[in-house]
Amino acid sequence: MKQYQESVFGKWQNQEVRAYRLENDKGYQLSVMTYGATILEYVTPDKEDQFTNIILGFDRFEDYVGNSPKYGASIGPVAGRIAGASFELNGETYHLEANNGTNCNHSGSTGWDSALFSVESVTDQEITLYTERADGTGGFPGNLKIWVTYGLTEDGELEIAYRVETDQDTLVNPTNHSYFNLNGGGTAMAHTLTLAAGTYLETSPGCLPTGRALPVAGTPFDFRAAKAVGRDIDTAAEQLRLVNGYDHHFCVDGAGLRRAAVLRGDSSGIAMTMDTTSPGVQL
Repeated sequence: MKQYQESVFGKWQNQEVRAYRLENDKGYQLSVMTYGATILEYVTPDKEDQFTNIILGFDRFEDYVGNSPKYGASIGPVAGRIAGASFELNGETYHLEANNGTNCNHSGSTGWDSALFSVESVTDQEITLYTERADGTGGFPGNLKIWVTYGLTEDGELEIAYRVETDQDTLVNPTNHSYFNLNGGGTAMAHTLTLAAGTYLETSPGCLPTGRALPVAGTPFDFRAAKAVGRDIDTAAEQLRLVNGYDHHFCVDGAGLRRAAVLRGDSSGIAMTMDTTSPGVQL
């Protein structure tokens, strides 16, 4: 591994936002910043051994502040939508910020994506970012301590790990919100995707899962064999029309750390595999 690089990427509330770049001996690079524990770049070689950044993002820090796609950011404490911007836990009802119609999406405006993390540790291979969240922030119970660790291996693997400590029962369901284009630009609709999922969750018009698992067989949601992402996206399937395409939870087969997805760039030849311990993935 090469020595990590550190720089000032911007300023947020009179504090410096710092960026860190990890690079291995094969030329893979991973860049993250302290604002939102956000991935800025993930640079990999294509079939011609030309290196390209496959993460969508911005050149200026200011464009990351309040960006609705939340490019590259850490999302928490709860990723996704909470119906009615409220939930019950241990007999109590907690009211959240309604920022997606009547729902709370990605924990509202006080989510981790808008927090300035500190650097707990950094080496040439990984960086751990840390922040705290007070009880009642965004309506969620519990004082939280949050660690997000990014690593780059000698083989170019990007590793992400979350650790959260709380002093009372609460909801925690984090994710990273990177968008990938394996061609480094242009449309991704011709990328081929494989998902190890025999079922997916039915969704409502508000993009809320109903909890009902539907089989993918014989539907546009069957990615068990590789196919272009956009091949079936314009079909008349009701579930596609409800949310204007794919915005669904796929239930990954098996348990433990296993292969969930394989995405391939149609022109670059770059292939990305995703392994996870989580029960499902969102497409």
